[in-house]
Amino acid sequence: MLRFRNKKGFTLLELIIVVIVIGILASIALPRFVRVAERARIAEAKTILDALRSSQMRYLAQWNTYTGTATNLDTPVPPPKYFTFVTNACSSTIGSNAIATATRNTVENPGGAFVGYTVTITADGALSSTTSEIQPLL
Repeated sequence: MLRFRNKKGFTLLELIIVVIVIGILASIALPRFVRVAERARIAEAKTILDALRSSQMRYLAQWNTYTGTATNLDTPVPPPKYFTFVTNACSSTIGSNAIATATRNTVENPGGAFVGYTVTITADGALSSTTSEIQPLL
């Protein structure tokens, strides 16, 4: 007489296949998530840089020069979270020099090495970056 057992659960092969599929999905989704997160950080830096630029323009209108000291501005410079913000005293020629910079030092690129970049804003509102990889995100 044959007896059949009621098998419940998964075999080891089924579990290995599920782990492999999850690993493949994670390897596709993780780089996209990192890129989207960095894009959000850049958007935050752009907003702060624009506020610093506006504050520099108000300072220029009042004192006929830019300030290199952030404490002279009416917009507070935020503490370093992702970026370090610096105000720059430049010449009074509109659009000639950067009046504020945001520096990010620890960004992991796809190769695994940590790189940094700087985003600058000029008096006319033009944004630029030190790396060509960030330029499309500006």
